[in-house]
Amino acid sequence: MRFFKKSVFGLFLLSVIVSCKKETSWDIDAAVPIARSHLNISNFFGDTIFKSDPNGLLHIAFSKDLLNYTMDSLVKLPDTTVSIGYTVPFSTSLSPGVQIFSNALSNDKEITFDVSNGVELNKAVVKKGLLKIDYINTYAQPLKFNYIINSATLWGTQLSIEQVVAGSSTLSKTYALDGYDINLTGLSHTKVNTLVQTYTISTDPSGVADQLQPGQGLTIKLSFIDIVPEYIQGYFGQQNLSFGPDSTSFGFLSNFSTSNLLLSQSAINFRIINEFGIEMSSSINSMRSIKTSPNHNVVTLNAGNLLQSINVGRANKTNNPSNPVFPWFKQININSSNSNLNPFLENLPNYLGYSVHAVINPLGNISAGNDFAYYGRGLKVIADVDIPLALSADYFSLVNYSKVDLTQLKELNNVNTCQIIVQTRNNYPFKAQIQGYMLNDQNQIIDSLFIPGQNIIESAITDANNVVLNYVDSKLESDFNKDKIDHLAQCKQIKFVSYLYLPNQPTPIKINEDSYLDLVVNAFVNYNVKSR
Repeated sequence: MRFFKKSVFGLFLLSVIVSCKKETSWDIDAAVPIARSHLNISNFFGDTIFKSDPNGLLHIAFSKDLLNYTMDSLVKLPDTTVSIGYTVPFSTSLSPGVQIFSNALSNDKEITFDVSNGVELNKAVVKKGLLKIDYINTYAQPLKFNYIINSATLWGTQLSIEQVVAGSSTLSKTYALDGYDINLTGLSHTKVNTLVQTYTISTDPSGVADQLQPGQGLTIKLSFIDIVPEYIQGYFGQQNLSFGPDSTSFGFLSNFSTSNLLLSQSAINFRIINEFGIEMSSSINSMRSIKTSPNHNVVTLNAGNLLQSINVGRANKTNNPSNPVFPWFKQININSSNSNLNPFLENLPNYLGYSVHAVINPLGNISAGNDFAYYGRGLKVIADVDIPLALSADYFSLVNYSKVDLTQLKELNNVNTCQIIVQTRNNYPFKAQIQGYMLNDQNQIIDSLFIPGQNIIESAITDANNVVLNYVDSKLESDFNKDKIDHLAQCKQIKFVSYLYLPNQPTPIKINEDSYLDLVVNAFVNYNVKSR
């Protein structure tokens, strides 16, 4: 690199000196690094899914959410609209500032929500929601509407609305319900899904005496819309819940393929976390390892009855508003000893398929109406996967991409010859065969770097048990003709495809956290420079 910079500087000075003389030309050699890649196993999958044990052995270890069933799915408060108000059956003379109607003796003092799935709520705290009121005043003078939801309180104060509606007019207004505590036990305090309201209709003091004609008065439409609870309480019914068949992606395996993979051990720890104040009975009916490419293959997990008829206990309250739930928790460990988990994972799935069934309150209302749920909390099933990288296989195929820096080559015109040399340092206990594919700005392959058979990287030095004692340096060379040079000029990145061939032995090969394969790609060019 330093030699190249000095050569270019000398070239610049020489071109100035001879600028007034006749055209001359000469050849210059330069070595230019154009790409570098550190091929630790984590480069192919991402650092976050790897961890090492105390002995330095790498594990593929990650968590995948299979199910996250929250309160808004468990209980839905429907939009509800009711009509109230008063119109007179006969002509009446009215003075300003007098009450003409109260619902104290009417039958519209309660509003009942039609909550599905047999859910019987006795309390709710609103996270967000609206009360929309549409007013129609058919009287010639202004009317005043005083409205109270007796069941809804905010910091101990009932929700109260006072609205004057101009004579012979319509009006629509919305009122926020955010933060209100709502008692849903009705007037008798024995009902469910029911709130209490009171209201009066009066002539406004700003009006004048007038005649209220038959059929005239104030008509009100109340709409409770987009109610999202922060907290709900009651009996949530005996609901049957089914999740799936569905699948979740294992996209990180797209850069990895192998032949005759055999794992020494593996484990999936299923964590069931219940943040609802309800009992459940659940079963994970099906778990499938789904590989879609290059050949479609499905392996079904066989774990006996370990994932069947799981009794899920209820969560408890902490009385801490910032962290209100103490969840019920259960772990079920599926491993290579109690299941066919090794073949399940050796399939190298792109997707994990699942089917889950649950029954809410299988024993009925044993909480006496004290089931509860908080916003953002729910039932979760999480799979913690752990695969120690002590394994056997014919080979691994790994893919990695390296950006190409051609900023220096762009200064070189009239290239005579070009040789690509890849310097390698292998610290893995197996040899590698590597190919580099030149990709253009459309990520299309336009050429390759090496001739097959001339691209082998030797294994690190190992002992009899294939434990690495020292790395081995190798060098791969490739001569470029004019076409390859043109393709190199179009290259934006190099796609490295590495085949790592494992030695044939009865004991598994161990891949440690300090294993790596380093590649440095240099272009050695000879070019012709002309000057006048």
